[in-house]
Amino acid sequence: MRRRLLGVPLCALGFLALTGLPAGATTTADPVVTNFNSTIRVERDGTLKVVEVWKLSNVTGTFTRFVVTREHLADDVDHVQKIEDLQVKSGGAEKNKELTTNGDISSIAVADVSGDSELEFSYTVKGAVADTLNGTEVQFSPLTGLAMTVQDANIVYSVPEVSHVSCFAGAIDSNFPCTLAQIGETAGPTFKQTGLPPGNTIRMTVGFPEGQIAANSIVEYRKTFKRAFSTDTAQLITALAVLLLGALALLLLYRLRGRDQVDPRRVVPASLFSLGQDTRIDFTPPADLRPGEVGTLIDERIDPVDVTATIIDLAVRGHLTITELEHETEFARPDWELRRVPNAPAEELQRYENVLVRAIFGDNDSVLVSELGRQVRANLGLVQDALYDGVVKRGWFTERPDRTRSLWATVGIAVTAIGVVLTVALALTSTWGLAGIAVTAVGVGLLVIGRHMPAKAPAAGRVLGQVAAIRGELLEMDVSELPTDQHAELCSRALPYAVVLGGSERWIDALVATDTDEDEDEGFHWYRGPRGWHLQYLPDSLRNLTTNLTGALFTR
Repeated sequence: MRRRLLGVPLCALGFLALTGLPAGATTTADPVVTNFNSTIRVERDGTLKVVEVWKLSNVTGTFTRFVVTREHLADDVDHVQKIEDLQVKSGGAEKNKELTTNGDISSIAVADVSGDSELEFSYTVKGAVADTLNGTEVQFSPLTGLAMTVQDANIVYSVPEVSHVSCFAGAIDSNFPCTLAQIGETAGPTFKQTGLPPGNTIRMTVGFPEGQIAANSIVEYRKTFKRAFSTDTAQLITALAVLLLGALALLLLYRLRGRDQVDPRRVVPASLFSLGQDTRIDFTPPADLRPGEVGTLIDERIDPVDVTATIIDLAVRGHLTITELEHETEFARPDWELRRVPNAPAEELQRYENVLVRAIFGDNDSVLVSELGRQVRANLGLVQDALYDGVVKRGWFTERPDRTRSLWATVGIAVTAIGVVLTVALALTSTWGLAGIAVTAVGVGLLVIGRHMPAKAPAAGRVLGQVAAIRGELLEMDVSELPTDQHAELCSRALPYAVVLGGSERWIDALVATDTDEDEDEGFHWYRGPRGWHLQYLPDSLRNLTTNLTGALFTR
């Protein structure tokens, strides 16, 4: 058993509190306790009834004595003793006293002590009797850390049958025996110590056979990380059960709500090109698929590439033109002018395409990419709303993917927050902190799985199969087989789909291959370069355009 005591600092504290001498006063002798007599009656329920008589010499001001009331045991367990019903008298008159507890020690301060005096303390102690292997025993230390010498101490216990006694004097962990510790034939256990130096302790133990004195230990647990997150069997099994049930719930939730109702590996015959009249090749994406819709269908979210591919697609289809401006210097930042086409094709634009065009141009007919700015970014949410609504309208999703993710993210954050609060509460008040961590882990798992909760509807199955076929065509088709007189047109139409699905480099290279001379080129009907521009510059031009469009539209 181990106790922590204030030791020398406590001794100094007691000495400072011992006297309150006025300025300029002097003393001729050190304060001492000439005699300490105590009788301790141990009740059957384990309560100690203590009466003490202190004879003091040269003590003036406030007298403070200390009692060890907390004992530290293994496994973060503390045995606590409580002092109650305290009375202090001198010459039959009540004295002002103050009982305080600080850490392992309780102190009793008695004011207005003068010179040679006698104080009588009476109090009860609860929690001093603990179970042992063969019965119970009292451990009590009424003389602790005094800042003065105790010349003579006598303690007598009034108890029933006793099995053993021990007494140690000196430092709090000292094994130096007291002057006397015996079991009397006619009286109870008697303890005696002469010449106890300042700051030392008398520690007594009295044992009882089983059934004589009831144990009344007051047990408190120290707040430690190890105890708060105990890995004892019950706590560990509970935490593992919460984790297992949470994982099963997440799996079931995903299978019921988040799993796509289609096989994304299914390939349905499809092509971007078909044979038209007069042996011409028509560009005919299946189900009138647009690049922005394709990107949203595949990853269930709207990415910057989906929007930039849509802008290029609108240009290729003749609704706007992209003109690269001349560079002021070789190192100047490039810029482009986007301009509406007055007599655009009569085809009907998708709602999200109309919203995007309005967001880009507003009431103007042209705009610089470098000036798209805040207005376009402010309206980009409307474009995303229209695109999400469009894929739901086509029947590819039963509800908007962004709202599904947002819903489950909110639920995941709520469960995680509850888990964190529960972890803190359980760690502060019990040993079940692991259960709170398990709940938090389930919340984090819900956050992760929530990103995959948007589920594709059965109607998306055939479209995904067609998209798989188109991707294969974009990556593997021999572009040289396209008719020479339609080469630039068909490669341009395929390019926005390649931007989304992959293989854009080979389609850009196919456009570059249409340049058969060293003269400067204007470009195409949808993309025009500055003076001195050549088609060989197209890869760098489009790469810079994509980077600058993404920055203008999505950088906050």
